[in-house]
Amino acid sequence: MIVVFMAVLKKFELLDESLAFFDLLKKQTMTPQESKRIKKVAVELLEKLKAEKLKIDHWQEKESARDAVRIAIQDFLWSDNTGLPLECYSEKEVQSKAEEIFRHVYRVYPRVPSPFYSGIVAA
Repeated sequence: MIVVFMAVLKKFELLDESLAFFDLLKKQTMTPQESKRIKKVAVELLEKLKAEKLKIDHWQEKESARDAVRIAIQDFLWSDNTGLPLECYSEKEVQSKAEEIFRHVYRVYPRVPSPFYSGIVAA
């Protein structure tokens, strides 16, 4: 299982930030096509959040800003164009994944760039 996962990482060359999203969104068993789709979702969702919602000063302290981040994540994951493949994820799973992503974002992104990832240098 670890060998397969490492092959997926190498193939997609995920950065640490998007890798965290990928880890939260992935399922135990996925086809290579599903892995590719989830990688794309992880990268694009992170980019969208960093470009829009996470640029709000002190977003964690403002209820409306927190709600906007949570809704942006949910909308992105539910979208037919950008979201999780609904043939692979149940409604409950999508809701759960959205909440996991929100908790991660809340913890790691008090601002952009994230202080959590600022010390990590890409190899």
